[in-house]
Amino acid sequence: MSPDEAKEILLLYRSGTADEHDAQVVEALQLARQDPALGEWFARQQAFQQAMRARFREIEVPQSLKAALLERQRIVHPLQHFWQRPVWMAAAAIFLALFSLTIVWFRPSVPDRFSHYRQSMVSEAVRNYGMDLVTQDPKELREFIAQRGAPADYDLTGGLAKLQLKGGGLLRWRGNPVSMVCFDRGTGTTLFLFVLKRSAVKDPPPAPTSHADLAQVDGLMTASWTEGSDTYVLAGPAEPNFAEKYLSNR
Repeated sequence: MSPDEAKEILLLYRSGTADEHDAQVVEALQLARQDPALGEWFARQQAFQQAMRARFREIEVPQSLKAALLERQRIVHPLQHFWQRPVWMAAAAIFLALFSLTIVWFRPSVPDRFSHYRQSMVSEAVRNYGMDLVTQDPKELREFIAQRGAPADYDLTGGLAKLQLKGGGLLRWRGNPVSMVCFDRGTGTTLFLFVLKRSAVKDPPPAPTSHADLAQVDGLMTASWTEGSDTYVLAGPAEPNFAEKYLSNR
């Protein structure tokens, strides 16, 4: 199950109901506990639902409503529908106002920051790693990626150019194609290079000067930078001098 599929399921989830025993819901909840980005989204979604329920409970039922309903059972008013009565019109107006305000107050933020992109790419590689093309030929991989609309004009650092290519593939983030280039680290492990057009992220990392943008994500060390029209994320097992080793001779 992908994070997007989990979101579709969790949008309909209601805690404390029979939903908790549904197999798909159980799987989606488990993924939300493992995926930080999905977990953050789910927390906001639950806060929104709780706020809506709280607002509904605050709507007071008019004391005269019961009597009015009983009276209506005995008297027919062919020219006036129940929703035209003032009490129903007032309740409807309150509902619409609260609903509009709640959407504004608790609208989930869109995960469009660079940190969201980096987390999504690394999590995808860790959970569902699989190359679309297995090859040691850099030209073949670039042609494969270009045919699918992903960035194929990426520049390799001197440290990465020395490694043996394993293959790569195509991922997507918010509808934007992402190139995944995989290198043999030499110890049975893989280094992942993700390349995205810088215009797809509102806060891309800067070009590295004396220090690279390093961060631990899902147990992997990452180094991020922007060069030209592309934004790069390199991810692999943590090791001493990670940035110096792979980002040297840029």
